[in-house]
Amino acid sequence: MENENTESNIEPPFKFLENSDVKEKFADLNIELLRGRHIQKSGNYYLYQLLNKYYDKLRYYYDNFYNLRLEREFKESVTFYYLDFNEETRGALSSNNRYKELSPSQTVTGLMLLNMYYDKYFDDVKEVTFLDIKKEITEGENSQSYKKLWFDEIREEYSPPEWKRVKTNIKNTVRDFDKLGWVESMTPDEGEEIRFRLKEPIYRFQKLYEKEISNFDEFVENYLLQTND
Repeated sequence: MENENTESNIEPPFKFLENSDVKEKFADLNIELLRGRHIQKSGNYYLYQLLNKYYDKLRYYYDNFYNLRLEREFKESVTFYYLDFNEETRGALSSNNRYKELSPSQTVTGLMLLNMYYDKYFDDVKEVTFLDIKKEITEGENSQSYKKLWFDEIREEYSPPEWKRVKTNIKNTVRDFDKLGWVESMTPDEGEEIRFRLKEPIYRFQKLYEKEISNFDEFVENYLLQTND
């Protein structure tokens, strides 16, 4: 009899989905996570609260239904959540219509922003404008590789139309990174076109692209060879 009572008190693993707070926000949470968004308290308070409250249950949910790992990481006292693939499979998002890898250009932009993140490590708000990016391209430690990537050749000066192409590329990448929760777009000041802040999950580039970071010049050269073939 004692065993029967104990068994009857075991809550089914997905019963939490019937809770009122889960019903209210789960659809939004599920969409954002499956799109690849990194969710933290700033900017995603209610979704973050849901993840914080039901982390273990949601972790089991995504592993069971999607074969994906719900990860929780910490960076600079900030906690954030995201979905990642299991080692043995790319999970249910691997079909072409649901999964999109970063382009080499986006990857290089991400690695550049990662460097800028660490340059601003002690800043409370790691704000970036296009002038900061322009300085990184022309004066940063990987300047020659950046110039080869965006201008095809290394020179001291580049024309306004050449910089306009770079600016368009950066704006598109920032828009995509905003959707992933790696940056947060900000209202530009007068005379600016690009202004955003770097968020803590941008550091994942260090884990995802360790090989490219270690062999950055080689990575850029290989990319240029492929595009010129």
